[in-house]
Amino acid sequence: MKNIHHFENEILILKADISKMLSLILESFNMSIKALEGNNKMLAKRVLDLDDKIDNLNRKIEEEVYQLIARYNPLAKELRYIITMIKFSNNLERIGDLSCNIAQKTFEFEELNEHAKLNENMLKMIGLSLEMLKEVFRAFNERNIELAIEIWKKDNIIDELEIENRKNILEDFKNGKYDERSIIPYVLIARDIERISDQVTNLCEEIVYIEKGEEILKYI
Repeated sequence: MKNIHHFENEILILKADISKMLSLILESFNMSIKALEGNNKMLAKRVLDLDDKIDNLNRKIEEEVYQLIARYNPLAKELRYIITMIKFSNNLERIGDLSCNIAQKTFEFEELNEHAKLNENMLKMIGLSLEMLKEVFRAFNERNIELAIEIWKKDNIIDELEIENRKNILEDFKNGKYDERSIIPYVLIARDIERISDQVTNLCEEIVYIEKGEEILKYI
């Protein structure tokens, strides 16, 4: 491939933008949870405002990939690597959207004249999802497929907690802890957290594919 030095420099720029997007996504998710727990509408609005920056960075990454393909006509592993970057970026953008969903619940609870009270299962889901997101940031930067595989496996725990959480919320509803309006935001918050962990597993799959050119299931 011609101009290999220039190509490698532009790959480094692309990776830097992916790392920046990962950092913004982690910030967005953290803020959405703090806004919800603290009934902080100003912080919730910051999450919603940050989404525009994330969307713009996602579009920038997509354009960088298209330009790389057009200029250098990469083949084999190089082509797979940069195309996978688009999928990686799109998964991150979806996590940003889900963080916005969580932040939006801050306003919904205000309309209900309630302060969000997250149960033990939801707090476990949040803690584990945040841990997975931080670790996938490290796995990406270190190109660590062993770590990516371990993160991927943790999604099963989130799924089990989400199912248990639904049962507990319905039981609490029957016992009068929630009314008909307030039960819905709690169910949706847990669903959004579970979907964030799903997106993290997608990121893990992309990390393995970038490095090995194979599906993650081969290593499970």
